[in-house]
Amino acid sequence: MGGVSHTSLSPLPSSDRSDIAARLRRALLDASFTADGLLDLLGAPAYAALARSETVPALRATRGDTPLETLVRLFLLQQPVPHERVADVLPVEDALESGWLTRTGGDEVAASVDIRPYGGPDGEDWFIVSDLGCAVGGAGGIGSREEGVVLGVGGASTTLAGITVREPVGSALDLGTGSGIQALHVAQHATRVTATDLNPRALEIAALTLALSGAPAADLRQGSLFEPVRADETYDLIVSNPPFVISPGARLTYRDGGMGGDDLCRTLVQEAGDRLNEGGYAQFLANWQHVEGEDWQDRLRSWVPRGCDAWIVQREVQDVTQYAELW
Repeated sequence: MGGVSHTSLSPLPSSDRSDIAARLRRALLDASFTADGLLDLLGAPAYAALARSETVPALRATRGDTPLETLVRLFLLQQPVPHERVADVLPVEDALESGWLTRTGGDEVAASVDIRPYGGPDGEDWFIVSDLGCAVGGAGGIGSREEGVVLGVGGASTTLAGITVREPVGSALDLGTGSGIQALHVAQHATRVTATDLNPRALEIAALTLALSGAPAADLRQGSLFEPVRADETYDLIVSNPPFVISPGARLTYRDGGMGGDDLCRTLVQEAGDRLNEGGYAQFLANWQHVEGEDWQDRLRSWVPRGCDAWIVQREVQDVTQYAELW
């Protein structure tokens, strides 16, 4: 087993150079730097290991100098690569000038962010941008404990993406967008997409994810939960994979969310009703507390906004020690 670990956050690529993002996207696709291309190159075991942040199998599978192997070492394994090799694959000077790549010691370049191929539901070739060493979201795979770190796609991200109602809508809101994965999905069937996050770094990374994936830009706003949304704004679809972890103290924005217990998830659900258009959907992942002497269904029933129907699925229950060990 091996992992990529970084202790500080690197400067991000410029998010206002859509022209360079488009050229970079074309170069990545030309080299088959896609979900299918990675599976073909690495094989199923190494590909699955990479999704768990285990890098040794992928290192062994990329000892050659093909364009795809070069990109895997650069963006997924975060290894310095000779400038000359990268120049054969990418518009390297543009990538350096806009901050996608950085110069290291000697005549080598390195990635400033993780770029992870992601297959869309209809075969789209997308790319999820995240901080170095943080492409695998969730409890594991976190290569940095910096407050502003932005994770990539974890199990919670793909679960929410898989259950979200995918019908054409006029407006959609992604609360706590993070790397932009939910905004990327809803951009395929919403005319207007608004994405918010308390972390300004997340908004920059979400913009990079959308641009590199060839998706329309979203209306990106900084703030907590519904704070950046005007009182007169309503939506047909609201999605959120919030920082739902219940902990004694809010230490990491992407995980704990700054509120005690399950207050963040409760607030999110309670305030969604006023932001929904008639017939609209709000779909969230959440954690909630089981309190001694209280029926958990009564607890959640009190969260549901007046005039809304709710379908709540309790996927699993963990005792306190199991939960603490996980997070």
